[in-house]
Amino acid sequence: MFKVLYFQLHALTLYFALVFLSITSCASTGKWASKVTGSNINYKINEPKNPIKDFTGNYLTAIYLENLGFAKIGRNSNTEDVAWLLSQGYRVIELDYAKNKKAVPTNINKDIIAINNAIASGDFCGIKTCSTSKSYILFEGYRITRDVPYFKDDPTVYNTPTEYTKGDMLHMDIIYPANTEVTVPTVVSFSFSNSYATYDSDKKGLTDAHKNFRMFLPYTFAGFNDSFLEGAPAHGMAWAIADHPKYCPWGSGKPTNGKNDTYKSYQVNPDTAQKVKSAIRTLRAMSSELGLSGKIGVYGFSRGSTAGAMAVGDKIVSEFENAGFNMGIPDDVQAAALGPGVFDYTQIYNTIDDGDSNLETRCPWAWGKLEKNYDLWQSMSASYLVESSKTAPTLFFYNTDDDAYYHDQITHFKSKLDTLNIPTSTLINYGTGHAVPQTSEALNKLYDFFKKHLKPSTIEVVIKPDMVSFVEGTDSILNYQVAEKSLNDTYKRTNYIHPLYTLDSEVLTEDFPEDHPHHRGIFWAWHQLYIGAKRMGDGWEIENFTWDVTSVKELKQLDNSKAIEAEVLWKSNQWLDTHGNEKPMVKETTTIKVYPKEKNYRQIDIEISILALEEDMRIGGSEDAKGYGGFSPRIKLTDDIIFTSSKGQVTPTNLPVKADSWMDISGSLGKEGKQAGLSILCHPKNPEPSNQWILRAKRSMQNAVFPYPGATPIPLSNIQPTILRYRLIIHEGGINTIDTPTIYEDYSKS
Repeated sequence: MFKVLYFQLHALTLYFALVFLSITSCASTGKWASKVTGSNINYKINEPKNPIKDFTGNYLTAIYLENLGFAKIGRNSNTEDVAWLLSQGYRVIELDYAKNKKAVPTNINKDIIAINNAIASGDFCGIKTCSTSKSYILFEGYRITRDVPYFKDDPTVYNTPTEYTKGDMLHMDIIYPANTEVTVPTVVSFSFSNSYATYDSDKKGLTDAHKNFRMFLPYTFAGFNDSFLEGAPAHGMAWAIADHPKYCPWGSGKPTNGKNDTYKSYQVNPDTAQKVKSAIRTLRAMSSELGLSGKIGVYGFSRGSTAGAMAVGDKIVSEFENAGFNMGIPDDVQAAALGPGVFDYTQIYNTIDDGDSNLETRCPWAWGKLEKNYDLWQSMSASYLVESSKTAPTLFFYNTDDDAYYHDQITHFKSKLDTLNIPTSTLINYGTGHAVPQTSEALNKLYDFFKKHLKPSTIEVVIKPDMVSFVEGTDSILNYQVAEKSLNDTYKRTNYIHPLYTLDSEVLTEDFPEDHPHHRGIFWAWHQLYIGAKRMGDGWEIENFTWDVTSVKELKQLDNSKAIEAEVLWKSNQWLDTHGNEKPMVKETTTIKVYPKEKNYRQIDIEISILALEEDMRIGGSEDAKGYGGFSPRIKLTDDIIFTSSKGQVTPTNLPVKADSWMDISGSLGKEGKQAGLSILCHPKNPEPSNQWILRAKRSMQNAVFPYPGATPIPLSNIQPTILRYRLIIHEGGINTIDTPTIYEDYSKS
């Protein structure tokens, strides 16, 4: 009897096994109903040799969208990328859009929502074992690096569960384009599905049931039809999702020896700020390895918005900064899109019981009464970290029929940003209630916002016989003069920059000014040039001196900058060949490199290489105590002009001022008298100490003196070129609106 029963059970097991194998075999290829194309598209299921499973035994899955209706960024073949994903242990489900014209940004988000909902419900393409917490939608050309550690948790912050005492690592996932020709920015989000340690009373120990739970679909992408992050690659961006800083269930957490569930619906500093900043640093530290630009935006919704907002401000709080990983790497972000969240806990009593009753009741349990502990309450909020216009541009999105306190929080936070002239915008009533944007129109506003602030506009270089122009979008940047210009056939000049524009399109430089008609825009020139004992004219005053720009070509750049190289021959009627023609004395090779506009500044690098073509040549500045000569901007000067170096404000004198390796000149230089400025940075590898400046507050140029002292000419080699390097920073506002010391430090390493 037992044998009969055994064989019956064995046969039944074998039958179901064969049925399962048959289903799996049939499901390896098939058709899936795409909401994007309105038709069935082909899918193919690829199983890895060594699959990775989640805690529940389901398979980590990558849904790979291929042959879309727009160009992919990664340069690997789809076969290569799928093979790589399989080698990492992912089940890969390929969805083939066959170049359908409807499979374009942002229309493709419809299928992202459908895929996530199907996986969350437990059945996608006939497969019922896709992980609901570790399944990823990848665009063709994209790969994933998973479980990147960004902070070690302190169990004594939230004290939940009581058995959790050692501290787990918090992680993030980064989805990036592989083998790209250009770098791309990244949008990061702090999940609104908390990861946490779980105590199993039956096993009497901690388990991994809710570790790395940041992608749990029923609580995140599927639960809110949130397709923004996973749709970002269609707009040329990478994305990352990080564990929420509150490492315990959202409705739990308490201070040491505090009341249970004190932290029922909020997070605390310094823990949150430390984690958020460490996550940004970690992401930026991996940028080079993953082909990312280092430009980072934050996308946050609900508790993820409250957490992500901690990255927006510019205030330095040592307790917040000095914890976590990758210390020394900047933790700033360049843009943020924040949905409903809490940004200032001191505002929660503006209207009683407007949706934040948990906060109204429980915040005093942790921090005491507001009126007696205002500074402590304030330090818990993102608003506390907003100090100046260096704060990231921010877009706020919300529906007015959501809980009223969310609207109040956004109103107050936005008002503070507006007061500091930080760019803000809003996306309102894109849906109903506590929801994320889902329509193409609303999503495109988010994508466009991030593209504006994270992806630089394309700089164009237009090379013509008479001049070279750099433009970005509709903005003119500068012109480099190739053909000869003159004033009534006098002061003939080439090889200089004019006009140079401010960021709001005002002409910053001057050419042929009445007080010194030989001055010209951004120029580099010297009074003295000798071959042996013979004087070769005066390049500063433009006497017996000419420049012949023999060629200009564009140089290919690995980043988003654009650059030209000009070859220039210096000539004089004092140095002739046997036929009586002016003979070249010096070969100059100058490179001008223009970077895309940042939030409130632009950088321009200028490198001047000078090689003598004759033996026994010497070069020098003016033959007086001033000794001026070399790199010289002639810019407009207003009555409120201020000179600033790293040592503080500088007062011009008749003789050279010893300052430092950079100098800022700011005043009412922008359109309609707005504050703007120009910083001049001298590279530390320049051949002379770059700390002597001729500065003038009226009717003259500014000069980074080389050589010093200029009255005595120095040898000019005909073997090794003399190389002078400078960086210009054109900025909005005064010197305090940009971090010149950090920019200089980066420049000095180049």
